[in-house]
Amino acid sequence: MDPLTRLMGKTSLVYLLIGFVLGGALLIGEAAGATWGNAWGEVHAHILFVGWFVQFAIGIAYWLLPRRKTPQRPYGYNERLGYTAYILINTGMVLRILGEPLYFSGSLQGTIITISLSISGIVQAAAGVIWAYQLWGRFFLRYTASNRPQPKEKDRKE
Repeated sequence: MDPLTRLMGKTSLVYLLIGFVLGGALLIGEAAGATWGNAWGEVHAHILFVGWFVQFAIGIAYWLLPRRKTPQRPYGYNERLGYTAYILINTGMVLRILGEPLYFSGSLQGTIITISLSISGIVQAAAGVIWAYQLWGRFFLRYTASNRPQPKEKDRKE
């Protein structure tokens, strides 16, 4: 398994744990009559969907989808773009996790929070574009006689 896949998998499991803990806290708070849960509900959903599920699925897609490895791309994709998307998605997640509860609770309003949440959405969308760009060709990879993978020497039938 390549390093980016491992990093995305580990990060997604951290988001899964955070999502479960936050979900439990929301349930306990609701039972106790707390009103702060409304500010965290959307964040909870975003943590579990984008932080855990999407990041896990894309990390596994980097690993499992067919790829053409070359000396310039030993893992079959542009590592710099992959890590850039990883940084973007997680930067967007942190901005959203910090900003949304402040906005929905009324603690922070105005330009700063609007810019923060806007940047969060933009960087997450940019990560999605990078992932689509990196993985797109794997669905449409066509082999011709010149680029067909050759069996290794030990796999050839004699």
